[in-house]
Amino acid sequence: MLPLDRLSKEAELGLEAHGVKADDIQLALQLDMDVDGRFGETWLCIDGEKRLHIMSATGSDTNSPRVTSTLVDQNLKRKHKTPKTESTVTADQFRDCVFHTYDIAELEDSYIDNFVTSERFLSKLNGVTTVLAQSTNARKQKMFAFLDLMERMREGREIKEDDPLFDQFNAKCPKCGKIYADQNRKICTDCINNSKVMVRLFKYLKEYKGCIAIVLFVMLATSAISLVSPLISGLFLFDNIISEGGRFHHLGVHMVWIAIALIFGTSMLSLALGIWKNRTNAYMSTRVTLAMKMDIFSSMQHLSLSYFNSNQTGRLITRVNYDADVIRGFFIDQIPALIIHLINYIGLTIICLILNWKLTLIVFIPVPIIVCIFKFMLPKLWRMYSKQWRRSSSLNAMLSDSLTGIRVVKAFSKEAEETNRFYTVSHNLFDANLQLNMVSLTIFPVIGLLIGISCNAIWGFGGMDVLGGKMTYGEFAAFWGYIGMIFAPLNFMTQFLDQYTNAANCAQRMFEIIDAIPEITDAPNPVDMDTTMRGDITFDKACFHYTANRPILKDVSLEIHAGDNIGLVGHTGSGKSTIANLIMRLYDVTSGTISIDGVNVKDIKQSSLRKNIAIVSQEIFLFKGTIADNIRYAKPDATMDEIIAAAKVANAHDFILSLPDGYETVVGTGSRSLSGGEKQRVSIARAVLLAPRILILDEATAAMDTETERLIQDALGELTKGRTTITIAHRLSTLKDCNYLFAIENGEIAERGTHTELLDKKGIYYKLYTIQTEAMQKVLAGM
Repeated sequence: MLPLDRLSKEAELGLEAHGVKADDIQLALQLDMDVDGRFGETWLCIDGEKRLHIMSATGSDTNSPRVTSTLVDQNLKRKHKTPKTESTVTADQFRDCVFHTYDIAELEDSYIDNFVTSERFLSKLNGVTTVLAQSTNARKQKMFAFLDLMERMREGREIKEDDPLFDQFNAKCPKCGKIYADQNRKICTDCINNSKVMVRLFKYLKEYKGCIAIVLFVMLATSAISLVSPLISGLFLFDNIISEGGRFHHLGVHMVWIAIALIFGTSMLSLALGIWKNRTNAYMSTRVTLAMKMDIFSSMQHLSLSYFNSNQTGRLITRVNYDADVIRGFFIDQIPALIIHLINYIGLTIICLILNWKLTLIVFIPVPIIVCIFKFMLPKLWRMYSKQWRRSSSLNAMLSDSLTGIRVVKAFSKEAEETNRFYTVSHNLFDANLQLNMVSLTIFPVIGLLIGISCNAIWGFGGMDVLGGKMTYGEFAAFWGYIGMIFAPLNFMTQFLDQYTNAANCAQRMFEIIDAIPEITDAPNPVDMDTTMRGDITFDKACFHYTANRPILKDVSLEIHAGDNIGLVGHTGSGKSTIANLIMRLYDVTSGTISIDGVNVKDIKQSSLRKNIAIVSQEIFLFKGTIADNIRYAKPDATMDEIIAAAKVANAHDFILSLPDGYETVVGTGSRSLSGGEKQRVSIARAVLLAPRILILDEATAAMDTETERLIQDALGELTKGRTTITIAHRLSTLKDCNYLFAIENGEIAERGTHTELLDKKGIYYKLYTIQTEAMQKVLAGM
């Protein structure tokens, strides 16, 4: 069976009850609505004889005979002798189901009708359009895939299990090879768990073995001091100095001052060691956090463009900053404290058992109850922290969108709407925080209450032992000091597990980015074309889609010779900019090939490819920095003379000199604003400095006034000399210098030729040219 959906046991029994063998099914799709649009289970199955079987568990069909439950039961009894171990698997859910069988050769013009939250699968049957199935958006992607596969089967084309179409549903973990449970969020639950995540975090400490040794030594010394302190104040001071009959009681007040000096000295030594430990730990943890942030950001830089299209900027910023800082706090505060408390706990337990084992056992009475509470509540806390993070990142994303687009907000007077949107998102975060706090503030006070009850019990039983002469006051004072210390680890553990859950959640999200596999990667032995690229470009039956099964380009074949200046024209959404993205290999073709100088772009080193291709688009972005830095971005080692030369070619030199600080003028977000034409000329200067072999002009002058367009066209004229140039434009006047044109329609090359040849064809290009010419004549007539 092809790897789309696997038949459930119930579905197999249901099919076989209708005389269809499960082994004959080649393709199956499970939907979550019945044929009438009600929630239910429906199966679409195609067998080896190219018959489509539709089995709907809860549907109704007044025009077709219903398969009765008696028939189902009889077929089940006749065909299946179900062993006892499978007695729970029945076809009851398909009792009274709707069952249809069609020859797929009879199904014509099949398509999927999109609604807001659902889709319908329709086909023409005997000239009548018939609804075959319905589904919610949850199964939308697989429904489109099923339609594509059914059409290919209908045409008699061979389909194999390794067909690229199945990759979108069966992506595997590169480590263990198992299919991801959630194909949209590629996280392997087998490879990523709390323990493994924390082990990976500790690998960041490998470079700081000296710091770790210092911290461990100081923690051991601090623990030893804390274990000795109650003995000094209890047994030594109370029993041997203050109490009558004590070993040093006769020496008088001098011994009291000695004991006080010992207590003060140990406290000061403990404080000094603590400062040393904290400074060392801070040095180490801040550098570890820096390394983590660098790993996250570096991994993001290598991810494909599609990843950023599907993730909001605010959410990604949260991962870099918030998650790494939470992990840092866990490292600097929680981990050292955990080690200290564990050491203390072991030592304190031994000392307390020696002093009075009966009283010590009282301390451990609430421990089983506490363990049970954590066992049942920790999973809930884990889910709550995940929910809290998602809503926090949604708030950051909303803030990023609103503040970035503040010009649009004010232009449309939408301040109140944005405030309401912020309230909705922040209130969702409030709800998540409230739920988390309600659970946390219930669990931990209950644990504190149990510990408090145990503490009071020790006071009672210990007091009776002192009154009964079984313990001296000094022994009880020392014991009580140790018990106070032994409760500290228990209290800490209640908080530590809370912090651990949060940190592990953050670490999992961090490693999700670090482990993400870019869709665009270099070949094992990529071709370096830094200095050898000429600029010949060939598309050979290239197909591409952004969303699976929704084609943007269909079998595009074209050839561009080195030095050509070609133009791409067509309606919005026809696929012109997609061609540019594929040449730069921001995306990879779904099928077919794209070659440069006869080499498949997939075999060319990405850095080499993009050093030889520059794009000047309508969407201009300037980084925060000087104008010189923005031009130099294309070539970091460029001299000032080269920057000025590039600016002159781009007709930008004069306006830059007119600025107060010239080339040192700071531009970008929060700095001096440049006009659209000025930004575009800086962008062109950046492209000039790169000196590419291939130049892509994507609506470079679409939003410019006539005078600015003339300046930019002059600059582009200089830039295109001797380079392979691809000009994408709606405004056909910008294509006057192109020696060849391609008209794109619905992702296909509809027309090709020179300006004159395309006008003679009176096709798509002719219509666009006529519309723009008539519009210009009307403007001139109005003038």
